[in-house]
Amino acid sequence: MFHILKKIIKVNLLLVIFYTPAYSENPLTPLKLHSPRDTMKVFITSMNEYKKGVETQNESKIREINKAIRCLDLEKIGPIAKMDKGAEAAILLKEVIDRVYPVDYNDIPGSIPNQENPLKKWYIPDTEILIVKIEKNNKEEFLFSSDTVIHAGEYFRRTKHLPYLKNSGKGAAYKLPWIETMLPLWSQKKFWLFHIWQWIGLTAAIGFGFFLIYFSNYLFYLLLKLAKKTDTDWDDKIIVTLRRPVGYFIAIGFWYLFLFGSGIEGKPLLFFSFILKVLMGFTFIFFLYKLSDLVVSILRYNAIKSKAPFDDQLIPLLSKTIRIIFMIIGILAAIQNLGVNVMSLVAGLGIGGLAIALAAKDTAANLFGSAMIFMDKPFKIGEHVIVDGKEGLVEEIGFRSTRIRTWEDSVVSIPNSVVANANIENMGARRTRRSVIVLSITYDTSPDKMETFLEGIKYILQKNPIVVKETITVAFRDFGDSSLNVLMQFFLNVNNFADYLDQRQFMFLEVMRLAKELDISFAFPTRTLHVESMPEKKPFRVPKEKSVDDFKKSVSYFKVGENISKPRGSGIFTPAHKEISPDVSI
Repeated sequence: MFHILKKIIKVNLLLVIFYTPAYSENPLTPLKLHSPRDTMKVFITSMNEYKKGVETQNESKIREINKAIRCLDLEKIGPIAKMDKGAEAAILLKEVIDRVYPVDYNDIPGSIPNQENPLKKWYIPDTEILIVKIEKNNKEEFLFSSDTVIHAGEYFRRTKHLPYLKNSGKGAAYKLPWIETMLPLWSQKKFWLFHIWQWIGLTAAIGFGFFLIYFSNYLFYLLLKLAKKTDTDWDDKIIVTLRRPVGYFIAIGFWYLFLFGSGIEGKPLLFFSFILKVLMGFTFIFFLYKLSDLVVSILRYNAIKSKAPFDDQLIPLLSKTIRIIFMIIGILAAIQNLGVNVMSLVAGLGIGGLAIALAAKDTAANLFGSAMIFMDKPFKIGEHVIVDGKEGLVEEIGFRSTRIRTWEDSVVSIPNSVVANANIENMGARRTRRSVIVLSITYDTSPDKMETFLEGIKYILQKNPIVVKETITVAFRDFGDSSLNVLMQFFLNVNNFADYLDQRQFMFLEVMRLAKELDISFAFPTRTLHVESMPEKKPFRVPKEKSVDDFKKSVSYFKVGENISKPRGSGIFTPAHKEISPDVSI
């Protein structure tokens, strides 16, 4: 029985032995970095495995350096050189630790659950090497600080003359950079902040970066010449959008590679890295601005192609919206690239949200007003409107206000909150245009003449194809103080104000011809003056009175549009807008 039990225990032990490595070697298992002790254990173990891999050319062990890199805070390192700089810093830190600190994990603080004052940072004794708690993505980890990573090369130069400590991993198979082994000794002397070769390389790198910008622009210039030969202009617009930003991106990327491969360390590295991050941020914002122009061009092209009035009205607002969104994305990305936690920044804005909302309540009201205008569609761009007592043509509907160009050619901006609540008279939506005219003729007009005059005016209006026949009203309205008043009322089927004036003019001229034919005089206000003596009067010529048949004959000309009738004018006068272009609309 005991013998069988012993075999069962052996089998279980074998299962545990074979099972455990398979579980621990799972590449997806997250690293345990909950305390300085955990971080040091992962870092030292991984770097020791890396050294063995370098010595034995074992690729799987060499890749263990990636775990050590995970123990470093690389936020201050640019994205292009992050892995290379991380690997370099990990090797240098391992070289330093094996020379100055005998690692004993029992002496390193571990994680203590429910601790009142939890540990936030820990220095390796008698060094400047710092392991600090980092809070990121709702997760807390202890990592070698970003300053420690930046100064790793400096720490190594100060300690490289020291021997490795007993029982240490004997470094991390560090080798001098190839450039330092090839350069002459005079170039490796230090001058101010850098070695001489670094000054030379820095100057050359700046010049070569500008050459890359010029060369990139030249290549895009050649592409643009080829694109102009195509039938479409979209390839031209894409090339123009990419031309300058791509050159800047290439130059900044090259400068990043040089900076983190040149051995520049410490504060100069932080300074130049910050400058490059700022340049990268501005370039990204500039690229998004150019991209927004391209998107707006596409929208405008589609709006013109669709011929929908609502698209013309929506495009200006969409253009501003797209540019604002792209600019916000670019600015947030630039801030994030500088190492600022954008999500925390956005969350922090909520604290002052109430104050901002109170300060911007008018702006919010205008935004809601613009939304209501687009949903309700009380007018379109180009229409003649009267809003809040202001009259003119709608020129633009923006976020904050609607712009109306008045007949005096000035521009009035009315807040959208006012527009949304105002009584809007859309003159441009009229199907026809009403015209009311009162003609004043002299009191010496006989009843037959008056009746003939009314009939002639009716014929003139009926003959005009622009006049809506059902709306014609012609009547002897009343006796005025110094005239007999005739009412003309009708509606014209015209689309714009210029045509409206043209048609009225044609009819007025016809009325004048009719009055001349009937020997009717137009009245004007008169004043009688009594004097005691009068100069000798010449005999007054009394015009020959026409018969009713004569009146009928005269008015018949205006009915059939011949002889003295000229419904389209005599051809002497041409409206100014017709001389400019027959298609001009007002």
